[in-house]
Amino acid sequence: MATSPQAANGGYEKSDASPRGLVYFALIVAGILVLTLLSLRWLFGYFQKAKNPGSFVAAPFAGERPLPPPPRIQPDPGADMQSYFQSQQDLLNTYGWIDRQNGIVRLPIDRAMELILQRGLPTRAVNAPGIGAGQKENRPASNAGRGGPAK
Repeated sequence: MATSPQAANGGYEKSDASPRGLVYFALIVAGILVLTLLSLRWLFGYFQKAKNPGSFVAAPFAGERPLPPPPRIQPDPGADMQSYFQSQQDLLNTYGWIDRQNGIVRLPIDRAMELILQRGLPTRAVNAPGIGAGQKENRPASNAGRGGPAK
């Protein structure tokens, strides 16, 4: 019957870790940490006293900073969205001129739907042949209220 090397030696380590080796290791790690701390203190002190040979860089919280180039972040996106929504609602629900010269007006949606119900949508005659190159489409005489110029 073959035995493993651990079983031949009792299955565990017979000697403890060397206390002297552990102390040396701890002292070396502590020395490295102290040297790192001291060198960083010296480096930060050097950078604090050194002057920047390049352009002047303002401290982050000193006075007013210049605005960055566009596009900029919205300071209040909720208010911007509300004002945009209100402007779109005003366009949808008020009367106004789109092109005064040609007589094109903007109507509220409800009024435009009423006019379409009263006048109907433009359609072709039932027995009319297909519209060719020289033929005109059958349309109602008035185009007011449909976004086109009034005739």
